[in-house]
Amino acid sequence: MFNYTAATIEGNVTHDPVTRTTKTGKAICTFSIAINHFTSPDTPPRVSYIDIETWEKVAEMCGKNISKGKKIMVIGTLKQDRWEGKDGKTQSKIKLVGKEIRFLDVKKKESGAAEQAV
Repeated sequence: MFNYTAATIEGNVTHDPVTRTTKTGKAICTFSIAINHFTSPDTPPRVSYIDIETWEKVAEMCGKNISKGKKIMVIGTLKQDRWEGKDGKTQSKIKLVGKEIRFLDVKKKESGAAEQAV
């Protein structure tokens, strides 16, 4: 039986995305976002950095429209990569595979309506 690992996070893009093409011709785009965690006025916020990976049409869109500093929401699934380090120990990293991206830096149109890209 499979478990469903959906996640939705929002934050600011930490660097311009890197887009490349796999040997099989699929587009992949990677970037990371910073998430601020506020606990109380007396405590400084904690920051988490989450790696994001997108594929195919979503990757192409991200490569064209995302840049450092943009506020976005990423909806997707969690993925764990595992590899053997130089010391022979197993290493791992969890990332979010983005299936949907929402832009939260919305500009107002003349009519006052918000522009939304999905």
